[in-house]
Amino acid sequence: MNYSDRICLLSLLAAPLAACQSAGYMSSVALTGAESRQHVVEAISEGVTEQGMARDEFASAGRMLASIQTASEVAAAELYSEYLDQIDLCARRVERFDGQIEVLQIGADQLFVDWEAELEQFTSEAIREQSSRRLEAARSGFALLHDELTGVHGQMVASLFTHKDYALYFNHNLAGSSRELLGSENRRFRATMATMSKDCKVVEADARTFNERLSGSPEVAPEPSRGPTPDAPESKQ
Repeated sequence: MNYSDRICLLSLLAAPLAACQSAGYMSSVALTGAESRQHVVEAISEGVTEQGMARDEFASAGRMLASIQTASEVAAAELYSEYLDQIDLCARRVERFDGQIEVLQIGADQLFVDWEAELEQFTSEAIREQSSRRLEAARSGFALLHDELTGVHGQMVASLFTHKDYALYFNHNLAGSSRELLGSENRRFRATMATMSKDCKVVEADARTFNERLSGSPEVAPEPSRGPTPDAPESKQ
């Protein structure tokens, strides 16, 4: 090959690289996963916030319920009206909490799709495998966290049914003697509320751990603080 032929060949080989450099070498690489990951982190934080606000509304409803049962008959009638409004507030918060869980699920699905697409772009098998392991850990960690969030949501829905039962009962039974008959039901209800509060704290801790690890720590799946929350018992409507 003579000198002029070598110059021609080098020019042809350099053309693709020059084109990449002019357009930006990474312009052809899909890097949407980072944006999707940040969306999931924010959605989890918002979900925990919604959970906390719903929990606080239920705590207020519980205090009103206790007050109704210890107040005079006249005062109980006034508290009863406020109690009905508080139940409505609880229901609206539960609805918002449910909506945020749905937003989170959609965001996580998109994150995992984007992450899968990035795996196909690796040239190093070793690095691809490392990223793939982190993806599976993220999926596992998210599944646990999602189960915990939906478990708390189920408890809140069940609690709404119980509050409805109390409201129906007090609609015709605000006399002190009638209210005294609810002792065993009150104890059961306080126990379920204590469980909900405990489970909310578990979600808060696991959400922080998951977000920290999703953002770059070595592991993603949180250590389970408890077993999966069982489905809420079917409540009468």
